[in-house]
Amino acid sequence: MLAAPLLAAAFLAAPSHADTVASLLGNFTINQYCGLKLTQDALAVHYVVIYGQLPALRELHQADTNGDGVTSQEERDAYVAKLVPGIAEELKLKLDGIALPLHATGWSSTLPTEQGGFSLRIDVDFSAALPAAASNPRRLDFANENYPGRMGWHEIVVDAGPGVSVFDTNAYNTSLTGELRDALQALPAGGPLDERSIHLRAANGPAPPSAVGLGPRAASLARAAPGASADSSWLSRETVKLVKAISAPRLQPRVALLALVGALLLGAVHALSPGHGKTIVGAYLIGSRGTPRHAAFLGFTVTVTHTIGVFVLGFATLYASQYIVPEKLFPILSLVSALLVLGMGVALLVQRGRAARAALAPAGIAAPSAVFYPVEPASGGLLKRDLLLAHGHGHGDGTWHSHGGKMHSHLPPGSAGERVTWKSLLALGVSGGLVPCPSAMVLLLAAVALNKTAYGMLLVLTFSIGLAITLTLIGLLFLHARNRLGPSSGSNRRWTHVLPVLSAATITLVGAALCLAALRSFK
Repeated sequence: MLAAPLLAAAFLAAPSHADTVASLLGNFTINQYCGLKLTQDALAVHYVVIYGQLPALRELHQADTNGDGVTSQEERDAYVAKLVPGIAEELKLKLDGIALPLHATGWSSTLPTEQGGFSLRIDVDFSAALPAAASNPRRLDFANENYPGRMGWHEIVVDAGPGVSVFDTNAYNTSLTGELRDALQALPAGGPLDERSIHLRAANGPAPPSAVGLGPRAASLARAAPGASADSSWLSRETVKLVKAISAPRLQPRVALLALVGALLLGAVHALSPGHGKTIVGAYLIGSRGTPRHAAFLGFTVTVTHTIGVFVLGFATLYASQYIVPEKLFPILSLVSALLVLGMGVALLVQRGRAARAALAPAGIAAPSAVFYPVEPASGGLLKRDLLLAHGHGHGDGTWHSHGGKMHSHLPPGSAGERVTWKSLLALGVSGGLVPCPSAMVLLLAAVALNKTAYGMLLVLTFSIGLAITLTLIGLLFLHARNRLGPSSGSNRRWTHVLPVLSAATITLVGAALCLAALRSFK
């Protein structure tokens, strides 16, 4: 039976309270659960994997074998059947040091709804026959090596069947998520579970008196998921609505136009969320003699950089995720962006600091002195002398002047009409758009999976334009506020020399903080 268009089934009704693990941890995550049940002669393993939004789009795109933008249940089941042998191969089971194979007994796939998104869930049941016990008790080792290096929730639960005792183990017999079905409003105090392997000893009959038996997980305080916010939930929900609007087999012109307007608004609102260099833009433009043209160039650079970043990571997610793990690239891109900001801040701080020291130095204007230089006339005649005035280096007013060479000023860069460097603006724009927004990637990947690749690229471009418009308007507001201060005299003139230095220091501190945050995200 044909399902609705690829994503439509995922946008029916969302829970009204808590998020499931995939939406709580992020739309790049691949979350796994392994439930082991040990009996006297067999081991059953219930394996569950839930793909967050972006991995789910990739898997659904692969499952759509006829390329019509629609995934039927039959197509998904056939796709899971291809995945099962590889999953079994990465579930490592050893009994008394001897490897035992796991055999699949059944599987299913569903598209569970989530608050603010959707996912793909796969359930697979495995079993392994246990040979007759040569010893009692026995040691069992189990490891889940599927999707190594991918972020997500990894949970292993062990259940002892009738007549079997499990002890001396690092496993537990309770699940925090009910096999990844229960809502989870917050994470454990230690962060997402990362249980990749367990060991245990098992005996047919009672455990030895000195053994420590299998038990439940200890209660732990919960903490909010990193990066979780009302703004990001709103953006995710609105992105889902936008994808739903374009999921019809034939896209009506009116709907297509409204979707583009929606993408523009989403990008504009997204730019107001934490990050995106609004502080840096303000600090840079306040401390320089920027113009609306510079603010427009900044917006253009952000648009181009952000769009290219989404395209590259989006298509890498679809076609090269075996070699490029997109979520691993995000910390790298964040670090590069932070280093650009830090480098620009340090350079501006040194440059503006020197200029401010010169401009604020005590007036030391030397008394003018007449110096006569003999100059021969070009066409003969009497020798004439030109009178030039030599002068000192005080220039407390910072006006333009020359010492017989290049005209220059002792005011801070950007002051007294000095132009903002395009190189600095380019670095600022690249740093603001280098890290792609996952919501923009959802738009792109969903459109690709719906056979609307060109339209998806247009949606991403429109999203990036909305983001750039917001940043440009913020830059113009800062320029307006700076110009309202106006030139002044006395003590305020001193402040006009100090302000560019403070703005450069702000950029430097923000860059250093961004570098630390990026380094902490590496695992």
